[in-house]
Amino acid sequence: MGDEDSRPLLEGAMAVRDVFVGLSCRLLGLPFRLRSSPPFSPPPRAILILKPCCVGDILLSTPLVATIRRAYPQARLDYAVGPWSRPILETNPHLDNLVDCGRVGSGRYGWSDYWALVQRLRAGEYEACFVLERSPLISLLPYLAGIPHRVGLDSDGRGFSLTIRVPVKGIKHEAELYLDTARAVGIAVERAALEFYPRPQEQERAQALLDKAHPLVAIHPAGGRNPGMYLPVKRWPPERFAAVADRVIENLGGSVVLLGGPGDEGVAGAVNERMTNEPLDLTGRLTWGETGAVLEKCDLCLGNDTGALHLAVAVGTPVVAIFGPSDPRIYGPYDKRSVALWKGPESLPPLRQVKPEDASIEAVTMEEVYQSVLKVLGRE
Repeated sequence: MGDEDSRPLLEGAMAVRDVFVGLSCRLLGLPFRLRSSPPFSPPPRAILILKPCCVGDILLSTPLVATIRRAYPQARLDYAVGPWSRPILETNPHLDNLVDCGRVGSGRYGWSDYWALVQRLRAGEYEACFVLERSPLISLLPYLAGIPHRVGLDSDGRGFSLTIRVPVKGIKHEAELYLDTARAVGIAVERAALEFYPRPQEQERAQALLDKAHPLVAIHPAGGRNPGMYLPVKRWPPERFAAVADRVIENLGGSVVLLGGPGDEGVAGAVNERMTNEPLDLTGRLTWGETGAVLEKCDLCLGNDTGALHLAVAVGTPVVAIFGPSDPRIYGPYDKRSVALWKGPESLPPLRQVKPEDASIEAVTMEEVYQSVLKVLGRE
């Protein structure tokens, strides 16, 4: 049986599983719904944010981090995160500590991993926890750890063990959804923005690596890869990135730097090979901190739906983001200066159920991308 023949069976199996999980969570949630919890009275002295993965989502949670810190400046504020995404938060000045989630929430894990994380959370003696996951197992962690106030996302009943549930309905940007957890306990949201802080030595290395010609445009042609997930349909074709990059260099007199993590060398090489003009290829050579420092010095970042584009926004660099099949209304750049290009319908199924034809990234044309680059750079 080929992939096309097996797809309806897989989709049917996932739909049945979703219905079963939803019904199970609603039944499990009945005892919890009989209990009420006042919103943080008195103010908590130790607060945890729980979001194990992944890089883009962690960056989209940084407005919430700053919001909670402003609301509770004297509280200890910790963040439970997995090793894959930990570098995004290591220099965040609003946080006191990072708690290691291990493998929980970042791919496959066992019950021993899960129970070890429960014990680490219990040792923190937290009084409140903000849960930014839709998984019932992740939402259950703070309950098992004895945290009395548990605020978080409730998607189809999956947040049954939370004391304050924030419904996940309709189309809403992920960063705003996270901020809704603060609003649910009466915290005012203001000056919401993504944040990332490169170290001085990372900024120095970026300065030494980069071409001085401007506009300096970063291109991140990879994406669609996280622990437990690989979606190459989220990648715009390399030859199109190459064509746009050459137009930037030839028409604007600027320079292009190719970015990507370990494992992205192939797709970056495919862009490089198709370019007439030589870019600076830093793919696989930088840490997340160094990548943020490089992006900080760029005038624009162009790429697919990746954590790197959110990283660019977090260091103050606007982006032109090419989307498909994921929906920029939910996962797009959280920045008014940036542009997201997408040819999707009004609504889509959950990301893990999307088909390439639902909102093909290849429907976005080279001319649309180049004109968006000019717009963001103020060169129209």
